[in-house]
Amino acid sequence: MVAGDRLLVHGANGAGKSTLLRVMAGVEKPEAGRVVRRGRIGYLAQEIPVARPRERLLSAFGRGLPGTPEEQADLLLSYGLFRPDALHVPVGSLSAGQRRRLALARLLARPADLLLLDEPTNHLALGLVEELEEALAQWTGALVVVSHDRLLRSRFTGRRREIRGGRPMAEEGSEAPATASI
Repeated sequence: MVAGDRLLVHGANGAGKSTLLRVMAGVEKPEAGRVVRRGRIGYLAQEIPVARPRERLLSAFGRGLPGTPEEQADLLLSYGLFRPDALHVPVGSLSAGQRRRLALARLLARPADLLLLDEPTNHLALGLVEELEEALAQWTGALVVVSHDRLLRSRFTGRRREIRGGRPMAEEGSEAPATASI
């Protein structure tokens, strides 16, 4: 994939869509073939685990980022995903939607050439979904989205691939090659 490429991956539950993204992200190894990764990859998993439940929201956001906590707070608040009173809430107390917003904020704060988003609209309010769609429309890097969200899928502008039986199908309905370059 190159900058500006857009791909929507769809298929039935259990078809292998999330597994495909985990392989592309380097979280899992492919069963066959190989994946060549170039550039920086940002990955939003479908499930957001809580590894440090007592860690505060601002600390979790700023982990690994340059700048002071005040600068990190300003950056996080600039995304419109959280209010100032949430910055000191323990991550373990966040709802699934808030954890997803934290994961999205961490993606936005780190440069990437390719974004891999697994069900990015899950647990988000409609207003945030629309803002996310706007942000993705402005994204200049490559993008791969897995989504069952009918509205997002109907408005998606890019290529589409179906996963069937654990295999990506080529546009004509035949299997895609076992080697992928991303």
